Amino acid sequence: MARTRILDPTAAPPATDADPGPDAGDLAGRRVGLRFDSAWRSWLWVLDEWEPRFIAAGAQIERWSAGNRIGEGGEQTFAALDTFATDVDLALIGLGN
Repeated sequence: MARTRILDPTAAPPATDADPGPDAGDLAGRRVGLRFDSAWRSWLWVLDEWEPRFIAAGAQIERWSAGNRIGEGGEQTFAALDTFATDVDLALIGLGN
């Protein structure tokens, strides 16, 4: 009887860096920016979980919805992003998933 060899087409998982990055420090009185977009509606659920925790820690929240990335809408989005980045002390802009 012939033997069959099955190859696994999946790639090895990427190397990860377990370092969470710098500590944000005390959040009381600081402006925390929460970025979201309409392309991934689950962002709103995530923000509904995170926002009360930041508020409980004494932070002020600034939500920012990322818009289009191209054309006239893109120009407006990047201008609004500059303002958002300037107005907050720290920001949650991605989930790393």
